[in-house]
Amino acid sequence: MMKRTRLIDFALLPFCLCVVVLILLAKAFNLTYKQISVVVNLWLQGAFLTLSGLAPAAAAVYKLCAGGSLFWLVATVLLLAYDAAYIYGFIRMLRHYRLPFDDAFQLCVNDLEKLAKRWHTTYQMVNLIIFVLLFLVLSGANFGLAYYITQL
Repeated sequence: MMKRTRLIDFALLPFCLCVVVLILLAKAFNLTYKQISVVVNLWLQGAFLTLSGLAPAAAAVYKLCAGGSLFWLVATVLLLAYDAAYIYGFIRMLRHYRLPFDDAFQLCVNDLEKLAKRWHTTYQMVNLIIFVLLFLVLSGANFGLAYYITQL
């Protein structure tokens, strides 16, 4: 009898690849796996998303300075509120996952396990959805929106 392969089984391969990359980074920077996980997954990705959220507003400010219309003034104000949401979320995340590293790592694991249970999936799948898929979608959307604004 052939074993049925599920989507969750396929999630293990990219998850393991991410773990290997983090282990190599940890060794390169003389950190533990828990430390590098917090630095990369929480701090660096959070900072990158926050900065990428500034790109659409920067593009709107550029258009405002170039054209000076009321539309670009309103767009700039709305996009600055969008930026404020990213900044607020980043600050909340930093407060929630505060140091020491072991505590931040374990709290993140606990939160991912709770989501996995709620979503009826695995810890690995939730980890991939948040730290890979959602990260790529949000940062891509931010830069795509900024590019679109510059083309108007």
